[in-house]
Amino acid sequence: MKTKVLSLSALVVLTMSGCAGTTPIKNLALPPVSTIEGAVTQLDANGFTLLDDSGSIFVRAKLPDNKKLNLSLDEKVKVYGNLQSGQEKIFDGYVIRKATGEQIIASNPTPHFGFIIQSSFK
Repeated sequence: MKTKVLSLSALVVLTMSGCAGTTPIKNLALPPVSTIEGAVTQLDANGFTLLDDSGSIFVRAKLPDNKKLNLSLDEKVKVYGNLQSGQEKIFDGYVIRKATGEQIIASNPTPHFGFIIQSSFK
């Protein structure tokens, strides 16, 4: 039993430390959970477009109860989530962190490592 608990703890630490760095948008790959950051260039009812030095991507971030994202154009944000498979490049955003430190948690994240998003990320 101790071995399993220790292994799970090691997995959580490795996963969290692996996600700690920011990934350039052009380097996103399936399936790992990643953190991207950049400036909001376009707002949409289902999310926003994020731009960094390497490119741009649509971030799907739908809030519960049809609430609107409290984001502005050119606002700098970090987004924790993962790249979705398919022809279009879409990043499924789980948590959006604003420069002020405010965190917005999106609804219905893909179930990859869902337990990690329950706490804040830096």
